[in-house]
Amino acid sequence: MDALLLQTKIERAKELVRARDMAAAALLADELTSSHTEDIRVWVLRGYVNESVNDHAAAVSDLNRALDLTSDEPHLFFTRGRYRFQLDDNAGAADDFTSGLKLCDRLGNDYYREALHFWRAETLIRLGKLNDALQDLAHVNDDHRMWTYKLRTKQDLLRDCQRTKA
Repeated sequence: MDALLLQTKIERAKELVRARDMAAAALLADELTSSHTEDIRVWVLRGYVNESVNDHAAAVSDLNRALDLTSDEPHLFFTRGRYRFQLDDNAGAADDFTSGLKLCDRLGNDYYREALHFWRAETLIRLGKLNDALQDLAHVNDDHRMWTYKLRTKQDLLRDCQRTKA
């Protein structure tokens, strides 16, 4: 299969997820992982499909495979960390966010940096490491917001740190 056809099928699977046709999306993702075992894009896709049906354990497994293929992509650590967070594997999630940040430093790639700090802060709050969470939040813009377990802002995380400390 040529690269354009593969990309078209990946986009089709994403469209199926957005249309909530999860059975068809899963079937296509499984087909692609069977026929393109060495392409990280298909493993990331299947992780996305599995996340969409709240099968975070399977999503983590898919991202493990993607990371086996390449560990030079910060977004893989960001994504697997988010899946681990959903499984309450907070130590694993924090490790992934840390790995993503180290990789950002090594590659000089800041694209995921703020999001990694935000998610790691959220995870560190769960772990009771409030001073570490505050250090991460110092790297996050005041108007930053993301969906973790619900829509959260930097201010929400700062309040949680203060409440928990009190």
